[in-house]
Amino acid sequence: MSSLEERHQNDLKVDFIIEEAAGGNQAAFEYLHLMASAARIVDDIQDEPEECPKQKLMELIEYLFISIPGNGFYRANEKMLFAQHLVLWNAWQASNILEKGDSIDQIYAHVLRDYINELLPLVAFLTQGQCKMKEINLLIRKLFKKEIGE
Repeated sequence: MSSLEERHQNDLKVDFIIEEAAGGNQAAFEYLHLMASAARIVDDIQDEPEECPKQKLMELIEYLFISIPGNGFYRANEKMLFAQHLVLWNAWQASNILEKGDSIDQIYAHVLRDYINELLPLVAFLTQGQCKMKEINLLIRKLFKKEIGE
């Protein structure tokens, strides 16, 4: 699990890139924040389940069963976004298996664990078009680049 300072720095990056990707679309902005919040809780459960309070689990359930499916941006783009949810969940699960493997597996795990970031260029495309999608794609590579093992 990351330190409070690491989380703070990451949160600043996430807030910035979400605002850029949403492009003024409030429902898209809320959707991306809900997804980021849900992903943080799921990652905490994976890393240290005993450290995750019941309140966080209840928040996660609300995000997944009510807030995300009820979000206007999600509802308007459900077919495309649900397909991405399926792929990002599969990639994240694979990363958790691969991180225990050899050095090549660990490289794949390093890349796959951040697949959720691929929602950002997709949302940018849906809210602002292909040029913004390309801009956000490059930006996430810079903002979230990490050394292997971080």
